[in-house]
Amino acid sequence: MRTSRHFTLAENTGAPSLPDRLRFSIAFIGRLTLAVAILSVLALSLLYFGRDYRYFTFLSNAFIHGTFSVNDLPADYFDKVIWGNTTYLSLAPMPGILMAPLVSVFGTAFDDVALAYPFTLANILLAFLLLKRLGIARELRRPLLVLFFGGTIYLSVLANGRSWLLAHIIAITFLLLAINEVLSQQRIPLIGLWLGLAFLARSMTILSLPFFVWLLIPRTSGWLRRTAWVSLELLVGLAIPAAFFLYYNYARFGNPFETGYGVAQTGNADLVAALKLGLFSVAHIPKNLYAFLLATPLPYPSFSAPVLQFPYIYPSPWGLSIFLTTPAFIYAFAANRRERLVRAAWLAIGLILVPLMFYYGNGWVQFGFRYALDFYPFLFILTA
Repeated sequence: MRTSRHFTLAENTGAPSLPDRLRFSIAFIGRLTLAVAILSVLALSLLYFGRDYRYFTFLSNAFIHGTFSVNDLPADYFDKVIWGNTTYLSLAPMPGILMAPLVSVFGTAFDDVALAYPFTLANILLAFLLLKRLGIARELRRPLLVLFFGGTIYLSVLANGRSWLLAHIIAITFLLLAINEVLSQQRIPLIGLWLGLAFLARSMTILSLPFFVWLLIPRTSGWLRRTAWVSLELLVGLAIPAAFFLYYNYARFGNPFETGYGVAQTGNADLVAALKLGLFSVAHIPKNLYAFLLATPLPYPSFSAPVLQFPYIYPSPWGLSIFLTTPAFIYAFAANRRERLVRAAWLAIGLILVPLMFYYGNGWVQFGFRYALDFYPFLFILTA
């Protein structure tokens, strides 16, 4: 057994082989999911991808020149904020910060998609370490890695890699760093720092904070004092990212809590109409729930066409059901809810998912409900 400070994880030591039928089923589901994902991404690439957007390249170039404005952003770029006579991005700043050394060398010709590949390699390594720390049988680690990186919407994000998708990949890196830390050495300020950096890439990830608090507090007497100390140490780690976030907003809009999302020019009439109902509103719940749980592929070129043409169906650009993009996630519901880690993971998923359901946009254009990537590391734990 491997024992952390406050909870125990089983260490696999020569675990018995899975029954042949179960092993065959898992392998078959994994290969089928991977094949469907690859074919769908190829179809999606032909139909949707190809526009060269380098938002974070221009943001990084602005940082290098000591400003937050992106007045040199091409005119046909959307997802921008015109504030007075100045142009800003509403996107979170972390990817732009990370690529500053590269942009300082290559300038705005640098394609920010290139950053997705080294971070994906890091994510594969971190996910492998996570599986080891979870005590997952050796024979299951490889298919689980293939599942996460080749059988989920992560594959489509990597294939496209455009700025708003790159942010997901980087946020997952920092989330995996934080999760690995809480399951190993538990250096609490470092956990706070990793979570804060994930927040600077994808803001909703901060809602996973209770996951880490839950796993760091004891179930014995003195838990209240321990909770207070854990929270304080986490805040120490979060302090620098949080301070930068507040300053970044204040320097642009004169308000530390104004991110620009509510006043951004989206370039899509449907999103403009949705935003008029509120950045967050109950009116958006049905559409987001549909995209997340029920959306299916569409006929190509359309159902009203005389005949369907190759590839005959294509992913809805508004999203696809999570159980169509990754059927294997059904295994998450079999995780033992009596374990603290499982309960903490479900809590993180729920806390992140709720505001996503109220949000006016759902990630257009995308393969699957891409905002779900904000909690995929926790769903990966449950599925594993």
